[in-house]
Amino acid sequence: MRRRIARGISLIEAVVALAVMAFGMLAYVGLQSTLRFNGDVAKQRSQAVRIAQEAIEQWRAYSVIEADGTKTDYADITTLDATTISDATSNAVYSLTRTVADSDTTPGAPRMKTLTVAVSWQDRNGDPQGVRLSTTLTSSPPELAGTLAVSGATGPLAQPQGRSPSIPLVAKDLGNGTSAFKPPGAGGGAIVWVFNNVSGVIVGVCNTVTTGQAALTAADVQSCSNNANGLPLSGYVRFATDLMLPDAAKAENPSSTALNMAVRLTLTSAGHANPDHACYAAAPGSALTTSTFVPYFCAVFFLPETVPLWSGTSFLEPLAFVEPAGGVAWTIAADASDAASTHYRVCRYTPATSDAQDIPNRLHPRNYSNVRAIEPLTNQNFLVIRAGDDLTAFQCPTDVPPDPSAGDFVNSNTLPHQPPPSSP
Repeated sequence: MRRRIARGISLIEAVVALAVMAFGMLAYVGLQSTLRFNGDVAKQRSQAVRIAQEAIEQWRAYSVIEADGTKTDYADITTLDATTISDATSNAVYSLTRTVADSDTTPGAPRMKTLTVAVSWQDRNGDPQGVRLSTTLTSSPPELAGTLAVSGATGPLAQPQGRSPSIPLVAKDLGNGTSAFKPPGAGGGAIVWVFNNVSGVIVGVCNTVTTGQAALTAADVQSCSNNANGLPLSGYVRFATDLMLPDAAKAENPSSTALNMAVRLTLTSAGHANPDHACYAAAPGSALTTSTFVPYFCAVFFLPETVPLWSGTSFLEPLAFVEPAGGVAWTIAADASDAASTHYRVCRYTPATSDAQDIPNRLHPRNYSNVRAIEPLTNQNFLVIRAGDDLTAFQCPTDVPPDPSAGDFVNSNTLPHQPPPSSP
């Protein structure tokens, strides 16, 4: 009789299989533990990065430059001691440290601060972990940074209200490619200049328009919209006429009462019409007026079909007040050594440090050269001061030129304009 072959698994084989399975399960459990640990650390790290980013953005959101007890300001950005932050969602306690390296203390360096934020913690194994973020914060006024959100013009110059920057902001856009402007103090309020919105050239001069500035229409200037060819020049005259030597701070914010005056031009270029220019200043005719500044507006006129291009010098002309009757105009100093307290000097705001410095026309040189339509001359400002205190001759206030990178946008530097430095 034939014997049957035995089938099945021996005890040894079963034990080996169980051992292999046990090792596999043990490795799987270790893998799961490692994955859980790594996931835990990853979550803690993401929370640490969030905390660091929030700390950086908190300082990026400063709203003013100088110290202000009620607002977050640039001056507040300083190194701080470590602070503790608990986070139940990631089962960790974080330590936040902010370190600031201030380049303001380095001569000649741009005004900026390097902010480093470090966040550290211990994982569940007790090992130290940490993240570090760093950024640079510049001393830029937030209101200027906000202009980055405003779409710019297509040309190289800013276009206020979509027009040439030569055109005064209060000029009335007539909706036909031109704007109308009534220079203050011009012809009893009846004179109107008509500007081309694109080029900024004065293409019309009207002399009998009684409509107010805000109510001007194209019909008001229709008969005189193409009878001129001119370029504008404008600015302000400020006064610091106390009986003491003015300094840069006084030049930055002068507050003396304005004097009666006019602005004139001496042109050295050719191709001008007759008259070659017209200037109007909203100067006080009465000594009772308490204005502290005088706006002025000039137009340089050219022959028809002539390309507008001019050179010359602007200057102030002292005028007497209308009262008392027979009043005498104020007097400009005879020369640099004139110390009379009854005489005055005219200073010119400019970032230049001397007349020998070659600067663009827009920076207000002593003599303008080849002024073109694409080079608008606005804010060509003057400062009037006393000639002296009868003992010492006063000098025009000087200061370092404005430095926008350092948050300084105010030009308080002046140079002598009348009498010129070359006066004997």
